[in-house]
Amino acid sequence: MCRVASQEFGGTIAAVAEARGFVTQQLRRWDLESLVSDAELLTSELVTNAVLHARGDVTVTVAVAEGVAEIGVGDRSTDLPEQRSRTWRAEGGRGLRLVDLVALEWGVAPVAGGKQIWFRLDIDASWPHRTDCPCGGDDLERVRLESGRYAVAAHGPWDAP
Repeated sequence: MCRVASQEFGGTIAAVAEARGFVTQQLRRWDLESLVSDAELLTSELVTNAVLHARGDVTVTVAVAEGVAEIGVGDRSTDLPEQRSRTWRAEGGRGLRLVDLVALEWGVAPVAGGKQIWFRLDIDASWPHRTDCPCGGDDLERVRLESGRYAVAAHGPWDAP
C-alpha cells in the first residue's frame, strides 16, 4: 500500500492542532496506529515553526512509500530552518532537535514558492498492508514526493465506504 494525502491549513496557531489531527486521521486510516504519537509530536513542532517563522499558509502531506511513512510540512518561506538554541535549558529552539532524535531521517526540499521540511518514520515489517504496495513497477502512475521518494495510489480496506 502506498498512499499520499495533502491538506492546506491557515497560517494561524490553530493550524497546529488541525494539522496534527489530519496526520493522525490519515495514519489511523492506513492502520499505522503505532506511528501516531511520534508523528503528532513532530508535526506539531514543524507546523508551529512554519506558523511562527514563515507567517503564511501551511501544507501538510502524509505519504506511505517504500516502507516508511513520510510527513512533509510546506510553507511559503525560502528561509532554511536552523536550530536557534544549542542548550536544552532554552525556552525554545528545540523543534529540529526533536525531529532529528525521533525521525528515521529528515530534510528540507525547495518547492515552488517556498520549502517543505519532511521527516520519515519507519513502518514495522509486520504491517499487514506492506505486501499490497505495487511501488516497484515502471509503468505505474507515481507521485514524486518532495523528498525524492515516490508514492503510488493503491486500493485497500481504507477505501471502503
